[in-house]
Amino acid sequence: MDSTELIERLRREGGFRMLPLLGNSGQVAGVHLSRFLPGGHLDVIQAWDEHWAVYARLPDVLDSSAPFAVPLGARAQSGPFSRVVAPLLPLQSGLTMR
Repeated sequence: MDSTELIERLRREGGFRMLPLLGNSGQVAGVHLSRFLPGGHLDVIQAWDEHWAVYARLPDVLDSSAPFAVPLGARAQSGPFSRVVAPLLPLQSGLTMR
């Protein structure tokens, strides 16, 4: 499954919203996907291409006095886009997770 199909599944089946991810020049450098979960958590995926992405589950609270500090309880994983997002989608026959 290619990145375009995975992004569509994340949006359709996973409830993610998609925004552009900007680079330091203001140009679109990738995609930013996010969804709010019950219980006060936020899932964030940022992908630059199919080879590099990061996923984090964060508490849905941002300390405005320290906006760049890592929130307590944050979990993150990085790697190839398909591997990072595989646990976030329902398993289908023929889809293997590595």
